[in-house]
Parts: sequence; C-alpha cells; structure tokens
Amino acid sequence: MTANIEFYKPENLDEACRLLAEVPDSMALAGGTDLIVKMRNGLYPDLKAIVDLNSLKLNKIYEEDGNVFIGSGCTMSEVYNNSIIKEKFPALITAAGTVGAIQIRNAATLGGNSANASPAGDTIPALYSLNARLLLCGPGGKRRRIAIEDFFAGPGRNKLEKGEVIEAFILPGHKTRGSFLKLGERKAHAIAKLNLALSVWKDGDKLKCGVAIGSAAPTVLRVYEAENFLEKNGLDLNEKQIEELEKLAVIAAKPIDDLRSTEKYRKKMAGVLMKRAVAAVS
Repeated sequence: MTANIEFYKPENLDEACRLLAEVPDSMALAGGTDLIVKMRNGLYPDLKAIVDLNSLKLNKIYEEDGNVFIGSGCTMSEVYNNSIIKEKFPALITAAGTVGAIQIRNAATLGGNSANASPAGDTIPALYSLNARLLLCGPGGKRRRIAIEDFFAGPGRNKLEKGEVIEAFILPGHKTRGSFLKLGERKAHAIAKLNLALSVWKDGDKLKCGVAIGSAAPTVLRVYEAENFLEKNGLDLNEKQIEELEKLAVIAAKPIDDLRSTEKYRKKMAGVLMKRAVAAVS
C-alpha cells in the first residue's frame, strides 16, 4: 500500500474540488470499497493525497422539476431503501441490492460505482436504462451535466476533469417498470460475468424502453436496437419476435475472454438475459 499519503477532509464541495485541482496526485474518496483495495494492491503507486468526500452530505434523494436527484454520496443501502427509488426505478433498486454483501452496500456509494468506471459495475446499466445524467461540480463552483453513456472513456477511465466530482445523478421522474439481471459465479458477492438492465415506461400512449448490458464491452453498452424493437413491437412478443430480440442483444455485445468467462458464453447469455428481462416486465 502506498505510504505517506496526505489526508484531507473538506467541509464543503467547493473546498473538495479546489483540493482535487490543486493538490498533486490526489484522488477523491467516497465509500472507498474499490479505492482502498486497489491501493493495497499497489495500483496507485503515485498517489500522494486523498480527499475525503464523506462529510459533504451528498446523500440526499429528492424530486425537483419533474426529475429525481440522487446524491452521489448515497450508499447502495440508502438507494435500496429509499421510497422514491422503490416507487419509480425498480431496475436500480435491484442493481443496488446486488452490490457485494450488506457491509459493502452500507459503504459503497452510487457515485463511487460510476467514477470507478468498471464495465461490470452493477448500478451503471440500470442508470443507463433510466436515461440518467450526471451533475458534475468543478473548481469555482462550475457545474456541468453529462449523459451517463458519455461519461465513460474505457475500463477504469471516466471523463471527470481535474478537480471535478460527481455531485448527483439526475433521472427523469416518470414511474418505470424494470428488471436487472446479473450472471455470476454465485448469487451474491460476485463480480458480474454479464449484467443487463431493462426499464420501460409510458410517454403518453407510447412505450419507451432503455436497455443496457454490462461486462460486454470496454464500457457498459446501450442497446438502442433492442430498445427500438421493443418500442415498435411492445412487450407481448411471439416466439419469433423473442428470437429476433435475443439476436439484437447478442450482436450488440462485444465481450472478451477473461478469468471470469469467455467471449462466446457472454454473447450467448446476452440474448438469454434479454429474453428473461422482457419476461420479467411483461
């Protein structure tokens, strides 16, 4: 583990952004469930300072102007137990409930899960499926919003600029039905070999859908072809249509072989999870 690391505990978000911008080789700490492990494994040999975000109270969930704001500091347990999220976003509820053991969920944050930028991050496909945007705060109080699918640059890489932190996630406030499915070595405490989120909602009389697959490419994939297919054909599909939908998911998936699974198996299971997700919301 890196030695002689300076530790900063800012009192407000502006101070946190200033420290991250001005202190060389610094990183933000939210839940720390990924960062601390990586530090112990020597993955940040040049890390000189940690900026702790835990005193900033970024864990509020509220509705405003037709949107739901979820603070980046919300733990997975806080997301899972929140009444607004339960009512509106079942895919996100299920995803948050699959993250590690309860001890991990009590510490791991929604913002940290996205900032970590793992293609296997459980809550990321759910946020994709719900058309989430990220509210980012930078030095001097500068804020910008970015669609979640534009936030990731590759495995472990995001598009935060120097001094920026994720302040909140902004989700359209319509009520959805949804499903999140995760394929792993076991039912709990496992990194996903593949995961998939489906959210559906009504826009007037029109069916709208969001579909995203994780662990199938360098970043989570938004499967627009499957979304368009469902919006055109609805959820009550015949056997032939289900086969077509499965093929769209298989074609979209661009996985690799690694220690957890094979490219061939992941592609096949992308179709299987797509079929199961539709059945769950039909």
